[in-house]
Amino acid sequence: MKKTYINFFITLSVVGLMTAAIIYLMQNSLFTVSWFSTNYLNRTIVYQATTLALSLVIVFITALQTEFQSIRLLSIRRIDGDVISEPWIGISRKNKDTWKTLDRNIAIVISVVTAVVIYFQVYRNGVIQTLTFATFLLIVLFALVNSFVEEVTYRHTFASIVEYHKLNPIISKTLSALIFGGVHYLGTPGKIPGVILAGFLGWFLSKSIHETKGFFWAWLIHFVQDVIIMTALFLTLN
Repeated sequence: MKKTYINFFITLSVVGLMTAAIIYLMQNSLFTVSWFSTNYLNRTIVYQATTLALSLVIVFITALQTEFQSIRLLSIRRIDGDVISEPWIGISRKNKDTWKTLDRNIAIVISVVTAVVIYFQVYRNGVIQTLTFATFLLIVLFALVNSFVEEVTYRHTFASIVEYHKLNPIISKTLSALIFGGVHYLGTPGKIPGVILAGFLGWFLSKSIHETKGFFWAWLIHFVQDVIIMTALFLTLN
């Protein structure tokens, strides 16, 4: 039991430090580049490179905590599994969906909700630049990295400790929802709608990792949301 408490203390500390680093790096760059025509793209590539390096450190720390058992949860080949019922969101014991079907449907719903919130919070500022195919591919790359970084930080860490110590997954799902939702108050989407949307997303993606024992759906669904958000930010920010 003592080891469990120590591991949770370490994990909460790591997540807290990473969150502080993310907030700092969103406003300050460790280095600068001028490779692209917009400040947004130049700042974003520096931010993504820095946070990716930090996330790999987190992966290593979590692996040490769990005797490298956590690496299994990073698998993108485990994409199926039984869905545990959640009556409060309409998943009953009679539900016959597996994760392959459920995640596809949830991904569509969450993406639509994200797009609506982004429309009212971002697009109302007005579109000030056009999106080329090359720029869109760059945004896709940014989204791929950003979703990996945040899934490692806010899902993989807690899920790995819970799985390693054979605890109730509700612990990691709750921590993920509260922390991921909370940090989005100042994010995009932000304010209360952002907290609610990110909180639910954190809970659901943590559930997917526990029940599939893999990283695929959490990373994919988060990636799609980031594509929507980053595209909107590019179009409306200089």
